[in-house]
Amino acid sequence: MSTRQSILQLDELTINQIAAGEVVERPAQVVKELVENSIDSGSNKIRIEIENGGFNRISVIDDGHGIPKDELKLAIKRHATSKLSGPEDLTTIVTKGFRGEALASIAAVSKMILSSKIKDTDGYSITVDNGVFGSLEPIGIAPGTKVDVLNLFEKIPARLSFQRRASTENAAIVDVAISLALSEPKTGILVEIDGRKVLDCPPCEGMEDRLYDLFGSTSSKLIPLESSKVDLDAPGDEIWDGWISPPGISRSRSDDFHVLVNGRPVSTGPFLQSIRRGYHTRLMVGRHPIGVISLNLPTKEVDVNVHPTKREVRLQHSWRVLERLERSIQYTLSRISTQPEYKDLTLLEGINIESNNSQKSEDFVPSWAQVGLEEKIQTHFSSIRTAISPVSKDETKIPVNELEQEILPGFVPNPISPSLSSEERSLHRLSITGKSISPVDEPKPKAAIIPELPEMIVLCQFSDSYILAEGEGELFIIDQHALHERIRYERLRPSMVDWSSQELIIPIPISLGVRELAAARSESNRLSELGFEFSGSDEKILLTSVPAVLLGDSGLTEFIHDILIDISSHPESNGIDTVENLRDKVAFMRSCRGSVKANQKLNLSEMRRLLLDMRTIPNPWACVHGRPTILRLTQVHMDKHFGRHG
Repeated sequence: MSTRQSILQLDELTINQIAAGEVVERPAQVVKELVENSIDSGSNKIRIEIENGGFNRISVIDDGHGIPKDELKLAIKRHATSKLSGPEDLTTIVTKGFRGEALASIAAVSKMILSSKIKDTDGYSITVDNGVFGSLEPIGIAPGTKVDVLNLFEKIPARLSFQRRASTENAAIVDVAISLALSEPKTGILVEIDGRKVLDCPPCEGMEDRLYDLFGSTSSKLIPLESSKVDLDAPGDEIWDGWISPPGISRSRSDDFHVLVNGRPVSTGPFLQSIRRGYHTRLMVGRHPIGVISLNLPTKEVDVNVHPTKREVRLQHSWRVLERLERSIQYTLSRISTQPEYKDLTLLEGINIESNNSQKSEDFVPSWAQVGLEEKIQTHFSSIRTAISPVSKDETKIPVNELEQEILPGFVPNPISPSLSSEERSLHRLSITGKSISPVDEPKPKAAIIPELPEMIVLCQFSDSYILAEGEGELFIIDQHALHERIRYERLRPSMVDWSSQELIIPIPISLGVRELAAARSESNRLSELGFEFSGSDEKILLTSVPAVLLGDSGLTEFIHDILIDISSHPESNGIDTVENLRDKVAFMRSCRGSVKANQKLNLSEMRRLLLDMRTIPNPWACVHGRPTILRLTQVHMDKHFGRHG
């Protein structure tokens, strides 16, 4: 039985270190707290300097009001702030910070030097080493404040052991700077990491200029978020505005969508469902929009004091706010047409026309070029795959059998495979882009014939999507797209061993957002290992070399966007840390793009070639998604079904 321990009042140093566990989770959180203080002090320009992911040094320099000499030590005390004077002020908070905990928490887990100067006075600094205060010292400094945080978590090994790599923290710090730059366009923010400038957002007058700083030329394609007149006249004082991307612009992750509440950057998590509903049916599965949306509402209707790092807020009328956001996105998108995300993602679409009998051309028109009264002709292109084809007037009608259709013996009515997951559909969308390659144009297989598979004879093609074949007393129904996809994947993957860089004759300019640009610069060595070489400017990169296996790939630009977002979001992710995994992904993409499609007519030689190649691959029974490629019916099953036995 344990003995009772007396209740003790903790000392100030222990209290501060406990508080630091909530406020100072990682270097990026230190940067967030310090920059918010600089913004609240009326700064026009803020400079952030980082060494080794912030673990060695974080410096934040501003040109704000400054702190007088007699308040420097007080500023580092817990719950000392100039932004609140009483509990009633908690319902009217408009500043980024308000608790007065940040400096005390940071000083408890690092060596912090706070230096400041008010205009026309002398500058002073104070050093706090892991909670131990030093004395005030005069210092030469420009008007404003400078905070140096050195050796973060050095004297707390347990905390330091749970921190991530420096590259991960660098990416997180850039994300913090981007969010704050979006929330305060009139404040300039510059980020320098290990002596290299990775972000430079000068002061600007409006959000449009800031969007260009962060998203590059893509910002010109964003559309203003609008609300219908019904929403504008509805009860409630909340107002949504901002800029969102049209359906033709998307990313593989949701990291480039930002939400501001009364000018405060908050987590997009609580709003993502409404955003997805707003884009419902307008975006490809697995793709995410980009944009910046801002919610303005009375301060008494939002509680900002619900999260230690202030990344989440509580809304008094959350259901009404979220529904209004969903309707605003739907209304905005309803006013524009959906453009294809890839230039080659087009299908013919027709409209009904009426010919004018009074206008007859005397020129001879061949029969194949003539159009009937109510037939459709190509007038424009559309990304809609369900475009309706003209129906011939003498088309044979299929009789409807009202009797219940029985299934073949031995088969179950349920699908033998589950439907595609969202991730699989996200990758599978690539199969409808690019030009199909005829099976007869593929290189001849070098692999030996697999004896377990019978030699098949092509019977016909059904619905321009399935090949019917027979062999050794069995009937095979083959999904032509799924089979060709598997054949191409097995053939392409071994050929992608060499990821050596191939210099481009004409460099490819790619406009990047500031987040992607920062990832490209900070991970240039890693990209070089994958065969990507580039030169950069403040707004875009000029791709000078790419891996030889990617030459001629029509989706190269989108691939660059996705890989940079992947790197910046998860620097230590194994998804692209190795060339092996990236090789799988590229082989998959190219096998999808080049394979024959469903609803594509094949000639006899193409169908024969597919069946021949099928016998040379190790797993012809499933496509690259793991879905079946072949339905197999034996003669025994058929005989039983038609009553030929017994």
